[in-house]
Amino acid sequence: MKAHLEPFKTRLSSSRGVPIVLFVVAMLAYGLFFWERGFYWDEAPWTWIYYELGPAALTKTFSTSRPFWGMIYQVTMPLLGPYPWRWQLLMVILRWLTAVLVWLLLRQVWHRDERPAVWTSLLFLVYPGLGQNFIALMYSHFYIVLNCFLLSLYLSVLAMRQPERRLPLTVAALAFSVVNLLTMEYFYFLEFLRVVLFWVAIDGVWKQKIRRVILLFIPYFAVMVGVTLWRLLFFENQNASYEYVTLDVLRQNPILGITTLLRAIGMAFWETVVHAWMFPFEATGVEQLGLRVTILAAFLVLVSAILVALYLLFFRQAEQRERAPVWQIFLLGFAAWLFAGGSFWLVGIEPQLHFSADRFTMPFMLGSSLLLVAVLSLLRSRPKLQYSLLALLIAFSIGKQFETNIAYIRDWEVHQDLFWQMSWRMPSLEPNTAIISNDLPVTYFSDNSLSGPLNWIYSREGEMDHILYFISIRLNRGLPDLIPGLPIEQNYLAKTFHGNTSKLVVIDYSPPGCLRVLDPQIDFSNRLLVPLLREAANLSDTSLIHEEHAATLPASLFGREPVQGWCYYFEKAELARQSRDWEKVAELGDIAFQLDDHPNDPIERFVFIEGYAHVGDWERALKLSQESYRVSKNIVGPSLCWLWQRIEFETMEKESEVKVETISEARNMFACNS
Repeated sequence: MKAHLEPFKTRLSSSRGVPIVLFVVAMLAYGLFFWERGFYWDEAPWTWIYYELGPAALTKTFSTSRPFWGMIYQVTMPLLGPYPWRWQLLMVILRWLTAVLVWLLLRQVWHRDERPAVWTSLLFLVYPGLGQNFIALMYSHFYIVLNCFLLSLYLSVLAMRQPERRLPLTVAALAFSVVNLLTMEYFYFLEFLRVVLFWVAIDGVWKQKIRRVILLFIPYFAVMVGVTLWRLLFFENQNASYEYVTLDVLRQNPILGITTLLRAIGMAFWETVVHAWMFPFEATGVEQLGLRVTILAAFLVLVSAILVALYLLFFRQAEQRERAPVWQIFLLGFAAWLFAGGSFWLVGIEPQLHFSADRFTMPFMLGSSLLLVAVLSLLRSRPKLQYSLLALLIAFSIGKQFETNIAYIRDWEVHQDLFWQMSWRMPSLEPNTAIISNDLPVTYFSDNSLSGPLNWIYSREGEMDHILYFISIRLNRGLPDLIPGLPIEQNYLAKTFHGNTSKLVVIDYSPPGCLRVLDPQIDFSNRLLVPLLREAANLSDTSLIHEEHAATLPASLFGREPVQGWCYYFEKAELARQSRDWEKVAELGDIAFQLDDHPNDPIERFVFIEGYAHVGDWERALKLSQESYRVSKNIVGPSLCWLWQRIEFETMEKESEVKVETISEARNMFACNS
């Protein structure tokens, strides 16, 4: 048995085995259930813009921020199409490739000691401070740029190592450097890392090293200066999103500016280095994750720790005795970390370990990983502790990424459920209709981003006929006021939405409750709604909802229609109530109440209460009313009173003794006269 394992151990402990190990780690951290993730955040509108409004519209969208980055999308979007799973798989591959390039780069820097390269690439791959890797369409393009930058660094050091191939390698390195500098600002100042890379990699006395470093860096510096001048002098939208806040403060008050800058640097160091590597060990409650996910995450951490520890053990057996100087690892790590923050400190941005500010940790990943490797290298006299800590850090970081992965999957499920229910309740919408909503229970979407799929489903071809607003953040910021007749205009770059506060549909979606289009006559008194939504309910106009020309949900995004449960019949009953088809409402109620499912909001019974009353089943209507009332008498009671008042008025032509007795009993039961 041992003899059979020897070839495997030899292969695994050799340099050829490193990319394989990195791929396994990448799949454990980011690849599990990749097919269950979707499009998030800005991806939702970008896919709508590209596939429904056309490539030129997406070019316009990027024109005020990163026009060259937008060009990459013009290549990738038609190749992968609007299929989230393809982008998720691509992101895993690109993330793995960044780690491979880090390993190749550091092997060239310390070619006599493999450990810093292997350790850093593993830590870099699972860096726990960045939780947005699952926003795959967007981050695959981040990683395309990062791969270009890392490849440029690798080629530039390789050119130094191989003088006979210096010219072609340098030209290639310069080309990939230009891609980085033109497309994004995240890794802009990391270009100066080449100076430290050259310094560490070059042997010799100080004077010779300085001269060689300067000569090697000149072409890269020249390219950087050229691109910087273009950005400053010719790119009109250089500061479209952010202003140079730090420079302004330094000009106005140098002492305050320096103090502010030093504070920002210190906070960034804490977040991206110290806190980032403590983050995986911060406990997440079982109630938040769920028991099944908690068990699965714990099992994943255990398996990962064992596998990584075994690999490090095999790798250690093949180690060379020469070790890279720890001070060099510290120097390179600190330089990589410090240069990473240049772009952010100029505009006053501080990276944090929560969405969405964790995206700013991305440039710090390399420096943070190198600094941790430097600290672990100080423990070389205690190898068991050293390898144990490294294995635990990697394993717990994989576990943290898995937890984040599950959070993204759950957000996508909520997103899909939202639009399926919306399509059942609102088959089609009049153009220029705005949807007003509560803050939906999602983390990785905003109302701005959800307007993308909303228009994909409901808008006419090539148009932007609809907008979604979270009322808590858009009132007086896009949504002018909660009074009718006010114009609404929202510039979406690719298109501009034009609407009016007289053309609103107000919804509430609070899972596990069903999506509800608010009823102006009832929901103004609904104490289960936030106050702003109750106020907005008066503007909700269901006449903007039509049954003909029903919208179709894109199969690439939403897949097959879900199983028809309680919410399906509730939405269809609400739609039937809108057209006053009471027989259909009652028929749908008969089916819904036979399901192995139930209402999660007492208001969900109201449509069936009204339906049964209109078809003369007063006993059933009163019974359902009692069930809703028992949930919370003080909260549901007022809304029930308004509902029964409407039932009484709308059934005036159906007078009967049973009706009079039932309405009288309802009034007394719900204290409607008090």
